Amino acid sequence: MKTLLLNGCSFGECWTPTMDFVNQLGCDDVTNISKVATSFQRTCRTTIEWISQNGDPTFCIIPITFSHRWELAVSDAEDHLDGSWFPMQRKESMDTTKLNLHGDVSVDKLKQLADLYYGSIPTIKTYWDKLFTEIILLASFLENRKVKYLFFDMCNQFDKKHIKGFQGFQKLKMIDNNKNIIDIFGFCGNKYMWTTMKNKEHIDFNIHHAPQQYLELEKYILDYLRQ
Repeated sequence: MKTLLLNGCSFGECWTPTMDFVNQLGCDDVTNISKVATSFQRTCRTTIEWISQNGDPTFCIIPITFSHRWELAVSDAEDHLDGSWFPMQRKESMDTTKLNLHGDVSVDKLKQLADLYYGSIPTIKTYWDKLFTEIILLASFLENRKVKYLFFDMCNQFDKKHIKGFQGFQKLKMIDNNKNIIDIFGFCGNKYMWTTMKNKEHIDFNIHHAPQQYLELEKYILDYLRQ
């Protein structure tokens, strides 16, 4: 079985790739391990874990999620892929209602930690530098295992003006020169689907797109790969 592995956040979870798209990637089935509200840290961890459990996929597609998200292993429950990890973001966006926390951790502690974390970060550098490093590491892992892959920004809309003057970003050359990563400063999947949407009336930019818009994304990806 030639498997397409798809891993991201909710923008990936609500994407059901068409069989034509899957077949054109040289695959005959798809496994989607994307999860709502999760981070790129989780994408890296679970991609490696899935491969450890199931072997190498034929192709791996990674829509890169929001850079500010992270995770902590604070749950008392155990999942075969996620272990006890819980997705962390700003407390207003965290869904703790279904979380079975470890006995030494409370929801209040978790929300206070999130406040302290985000309140201690002065610039975008913390989020982006960490994410860019993780992109390089995951890409290198897949290359080492000879797994075909494609990464692209899904929702960050990266702009170099936000890191102008910062040191320690020479690593971006490794991303810019990697043709398996669509230009992260020139393409954003969510923005592309938005711009190709015919009727934008009463639709918020960050909506999870309908299947028709994912067809537009699939066309873009296939055209990119052909080039």
